[in-house]
Amino acid sequence: MRFTNSNFTGDWRILLTIAIALLCLLLSSQLGSLKPLAQIDPFDLLGEGSTLFLVILAVVFVVNHRPLGNVTNLFYSGGLLLIFSMTLDVLDEFFHYPDSLRLLSWLESIPQPVGLVIFGFGALEWRRENKMLTRQLKAREKNLRSHQWIDPLTSLYTTPYFIKLVEREIALGQNTSAEPAVLVRVNFKNFTQYNNERGTKAGDELLHRASELMVLLLRPQDCVCREHSDHFLILLPQTSLSQANNLMKVIRQNLSSELNLPTYTSLEIQTHRVEEVSAADAINALHKQVEETTRYVPRVN
Repeated sequence: MRFTNSNFTGDWRILLTIAIALLCLLLSSQLGSLKPLAQIDPFDLLGEGSTLFLVILAVVFVVNHRPLGNVTNLFYSGGLLLIFSMTLDVLDEFFHYPDSLRLLSWLESIPQPVGLVIFGFGALEWRRENKMLTRQLKAREKNLRSHQWIDPLTSLYTTPYFIKLVEREIALGQNTSAEPAVLVRVNFKNFTQYNNERGTKAGDELLHRASELMVLLLRPQDCVCREHSDHFLILLPQTSLSQANNLMKVIRQNLSSELNLPTYTSLEIQTHRVEEVSAADAINALHKQVEETTRYVPRVN
């Protein structure tokens, strides 16, 4: 099974889950004695075993598919307590314990409600997270809802949608005295090498996580689109160049720390104040600015 969380976090969590199950087996075998087959109730075993299997499946799904964060930690912690309690409950069908031994009975009963309470807190955090993601999605869509312009990998909008937004901001800027918009181009340096070393699946995961982080870090009125490959375009409406540069510093720091980029991969970010009369001219000016900047960067052998 392949886990997608960075730094193999998913792997150690799965290993910890297995260790908890083995600990339960060790406790039951050391403190109890095996029951005769005739005393094992197959219906109880089927009901308790299937419930335990579903809980384990849910924990594996959370670890494997959810990004790291408070919601994931709460779901995993609550699930781990449930697995501990329910594993002992299943093993109770196979082992007989002395009447004077109450320890395993407590271990079966106490962790389960605690785990459910932690699950409840995780559900509340998940609800808040969904609200924030919904707000970000609305901020992405702005006034247009042409979903053929959505990039299938990152769920960001593509260049045609971005051009529409820039045209709108230029038109609005001509009728107001507010700050003009700022365009930003974000690019992963040596992304081809990253793909070659780690595979295209890892590269796609990097772009997907980067897009999610940028959407969460940008303001509600901002918009980020995927131009192509590892290039992203960002529109910052009514923003001064100094404000844009400060915001990009924050985004650079967070992307670099959260994505755990290798030393040969870095972020190239270029900002451009929109003073052109058309979106095409503004985007071309941004690209020309990028080319002029990279042209004079000394090559290191």
